[in-house]
Amino acid sequence: MWIVQKDLYNAHLQVCFWECNSHLDFFNTQIKVAVETLKKYLHFNVTYHSTCNYDEIVAKVQTNKCDVVSIMIATPKRTKLFENLIPISEAKLGILIKAVPQRSHGSLSVFTPLDSSTWVLLFVCSILYALLLTSYEHKHTAAQSETKSRNCFKWGKKLLDIIAYNFSCLIYKPVSYTPQHSPARMLVSWWWVFVMVIVSIYTGKIVSFRSVIPATEYPFTTLSEAVNSEMIPIVVHTWATEEFLQNGTPHSNLGKLWKKMSEANAISYTVEEALERTATGKYMFIANVPYLKHYTNFMADGNCRLMLAPIEFLPSYLTLIINKNSKYIRGLNYGINRLRESGLLSLWLDHNLPLEMETCVEPRKSLVTATPLMLKELRHIFTMLGLGLLASVLVMVAEQVLKRHSHVKMQLIKMFTNNTHTG
Repeated sequence: MWIVQKDLYNAHLQVCFWECNSHLDFFNTQIKVAVETLKKYLHFNVTYHSTCNYDEIVAKVQTNKCDVVSIMIATPKRTKLFENLIPISEAKLGILIKAVPQRSHGSLSVFTPLDSSTWVLLFVCSILYALLLTSYEHKHTAAQSETKSRNCFKWGKKLLDIIAYNFSCLIYKPVSYTPQHSPARMLVSWWWVFVMVIVSIYTGKIVSFRSVIPATEYPFTTLSEAVNSEMIPIVVHTWATEEFLQNGTPHSNLGKLWKKMSEANAISYTVEEALERTATGKYMFIANVPYLKHYTNFMADGNCRLMLAPIEFLPSYLTLIINKNSKYIRGLNYGINRLRESGLLSLWLDHNLPLEMETCVEPRKSLVTATPLMLKELRHIFTMLGLGLLASVLVMVAEQVLKRHSHVKMQLIKMFTNNTHTG
């Protein structure tokens, strides 16, 4: 239940809108809805006026020709001139830039998920393992043969068979091959562990290339990067942004932006001029984010020529301003507070963008990208493969040592037996 405010009851308020362009018609319409709601429950009458001249706004408020002005960002200079009513909405500064085309998926090939160095190393490892396996198997086969001769044809055929086996493992369709000796078994075991890991990673990665949206490549993502970019900052004269940048210390990012803008004489006197210059791609338009959202589709043709950079800074708030000596301050603050508590202000101002503006603003929020896996990200997997190779070599050396020891032992036993018979 609303409490009737004595000072507002049956009063006639002059409400002025600072309207400098048609792009904020929607925003001002929502404020009018709020004022009409206050009018209904607090029982006052209202007449609307609009002007684009800031000095005229100041004069009208100070001479009581405007009881309320909608809607402005609170700044130190304005606070000295006017009384700020209860904040209507939070407002941070943002940066509007020329829309950057989103990267397309591009053509998808079987080599896409991994980078070229990974594919080269994978091929080298497959060949190296095939050479070692062939050497292990041929060594034992040659050792068991009667002539102990090396047949190059058989060695080459064995190598090709094992190379085919290694590559067939990568598609989970291995050709028939059973290693006969311990070093070869050790090598094949490690190869299979490696294959299970690398194939799982490859499968997941190739799916991700079609299941995610290509990311937008912004020219900058932080305020420091914006300061150092080639783009020239631009603001509209008499807007709050001009005061914020002008009051920044020389070594701060705001101060640097102001210096860069002043040197390029990039202060605009109309919003249209600022938007046209921003659309060239050489300028970045700095203003409060709620306004910038409405400028993304400034040609009103749905092409979204402008976009918000992923930067928000310097929090402030949007408010209605009123003469410091006005008798309506208490009543209007009461009404605005009731609208805030009900959630209606947030609904009207923050969650009710026109469809064409939502199209230009929303799709840029949560984009991700799929990139090829780099070799450095897979180094531990290939290290595991190297450990397998080392383990198989150690097994082979151990076998050779044991075989040598056994051979020496048999020779000693044979010599001892012969000497015993001779004696």
